[in-house]
Amino acid sequence: MGYRDGTSAGNEASAQEGFNIGFKQSASSGYKWGIVSGITSAFVSLPDQFKEKLVKKLEDRGRFQSLYKPVQEISTDDALGIMYHFQPLQENTQSHRR
Repeated sequence: MGYRDGTSAGNEASAQEGFNIGFKQSASSGYKWGIVSGITSAFVSLPDQFKEKLVKKLEDRGRFQSLYKPVQEISTDDALGIMYHFQPLQENTQSHRR
């Protein structure tokens, strides 16, 4: 095994480790974002009588209701980008081509 082989193997191992860590973090965050998105969507689609049973205070129901639009306007990719301060690879490659 030469220098290049060792360097290549080291890069692959390092890249795989970074991928595994990033995947684990983003999968967890993506799951949580999906829950928020699903709950807000389900809540606004319920008839008022069910909303009253789920959330007793009118003020709290209004808060849930007001979350729907802002949550739905943010894509999962954008939410993860905000959480991890990155831009998707496609955007980075396009900006370098200009």
